[in-house]
Amino acid sequence: MDKFSYNRRDFLKSGIAGLAGLSAAGSLLSTLQAVPVANAAKKGENQPNIILFFTDQQRLSAIGAYGKTVCKTPNIDRLAAEGVRFENAYTACPLCSPARASVMTGQHIHTHRVGANIGEYGCNNNQLPDSPDLLSRRLQAAGYSCGYTGKWHLGDWPHGLKGSAMAKDYAMPSTRGFIGQDFSGHGDGGFGYDEYKQYLKKNGFEHKVRPHKKDGLTIRRYGILEGPVESTVPYFLANNTISMIDQFIQGRQPFFIWHNNWGPHEPYYVPEKYYNMYKDVKIPQWENYNWRPQNPHGPDQLKRHPNVDKLQWEDWEESIRHYYAFATLIDEQIGRVLDHMEKKGIADNTIIIFSSDHGETLGSHGGLVDKGWTHYEEMQRIGLIVKNPRKPNENKSGKVRTELASSLDLYPTILDYAKADYGKKKIHGRSLVDLVEGKTTEWRDCVFVEFFGLGSMATNMVTCRWKNIKYGYTCSNKDELYDLEKDPYEMTNLLDDPAYAQTAEMMKRRIYTFMARTGYPGIGNFVGCRLGYSSERQYIYGPDPVNINSFLVDNMKL
Repeated sequence: MDKFSYNRRDFLKSGIAGLAGLSAAGSLLSTLQAVPVANAAKKGENQPNIILFFTDQQRLSAIGAYGKTVCKTPNIDRLAAEGVRFENAYTACPLCSPARASVMTGQHIHTHRVGANIGEYGCNNNQLPDSPDLLSRRLQAAGYSCGYTGKWHLGDWPHGLKGSAMAKDYAMPSTRGFIGQDFSGHGDGGFGYDEYKQYLKKNGFEHKVRPHKKDGLTIRRYGILEGPVESTVPYFLANNTISMIDQFIQGRQPFFIWHNNWGPHEPYYVPEKYYNMYKDVKIPQWENYNWRPQNPHGPDQLKRHPNVDKLQWEDWEESIRHYYAFATLIDEQIGRVLDHMEKKGIADNTIIIFSSDHGETLGSHGGLVDKGWTHYEEMQRIGLIVKNPRKPNENKSGKVRTELASSLDLYPTILDYAKADYGKKKIHGRSLVDLVEGKTTEWRDCVFVEFFGLGSMATNMVTCRWKNIKYGYTCSNKDELYDLEKDPYEMTNLLDDPAYAQTAEMMKRRIYTFMARTGYPGIGNFVGCRLGYSSERQYIYGPDPVNINSFLVDNMKL
């Protein structure tokens, strides 16, 4: 056994058993065996195990399988080579909490109402509401054991409440159908949690960061961890998932594990050997790095680096080196879990899905940082890879699908693989199973991304991509229109180009159709300010409903 792996006692103590009633030795296995399996038996088929690897704020240039890059991710690339990679996958929202809530519900942000990061202005649900329709609850009903590793960010416990009788009233993995780690709030890298500190202490490690300074301005938080790889948070998280696998395979049920990393979201802290992989590597300049905004007062100004006029590309390069090093460290730990599955003989019966909550700008578009407040690809597009080893003749290994996919699709895809029941009319995602298996199926012709604000600052933004056209609606600013075929780096807003006038009108109608079909808040304001209808009251009460209905795109496939 790996000297840094959890034993059974560690597994129980670290919170794997959830609430206090599962603390006795052997109780976890008993709990797993007690999960109802009637639904699984009713299906009469062998259900697969499922693991969802989820990263935080990983742009596509930090995934080798997505094109030419110096970033090394051999294990994620292996999944792409053995599975199916979705080239045009978009987040439901370029923000942590809302995107994760969409995975748990299969719903758009305005429906599940986790509208911003928990605890921030604009978040209507600061604790993800429990429901039989949650992903974990649906899986439980289908006979699955559900395990959780790492970042949650869908609720928190007030100080001192963890472990108390009132804990069940707050949204944590253990109160929403999972057993596993319960990490409250955002976590900022995961370094401050007691469980991680106890792990360090037990193994004689310290969390010590040596700021890595070079000439120039520091753009993001980064540095060198002075301990070995075994002292890092990604290694600690991989240990948890490996331990859950070992426990789950002793039970009778199939399992689902959602493995969540805190990276490569800032801070970019890595042991020196990972940084050394990149320290002498020249990072190609982003194609839109020297771009300057056509609209100097657009919402993207909130995320433009304050020293943008002083920074040189060499300053950004150093941040990106640490960012890529962090992505490589995480990829290596994903590889540890995959290798462990092979060792245990369960790889051939385990569906593997890799994805991220959203991307990262990191200097793109003239010096933007972080996420939110724009309609750009660097932030909205995500990695999405599905490997189904159970049907090698049907699974089109190493293939690329170009259909428009969404993180909303994770919910129905996982439940379809689990042969679980769910209300298709309650969700907005589409199952990817047929696409993964190479079947011809009618598919959506456009995809939508929502954003309502970040950092207790609010807005209302909707992005629609249709074919190679992207339209971005911003409630209090100028809209944007891009032709991704001619302008893949989104440097020219075509909204005022007469040649695209009809295209712009058609895209606005698509956004209206999306709003009308999904119950979008503020639809009346959109009608008034973008479609030219006189008022929200007139829209709702007449006098001519046929006229307003003419704004619908009747054949649009969501």
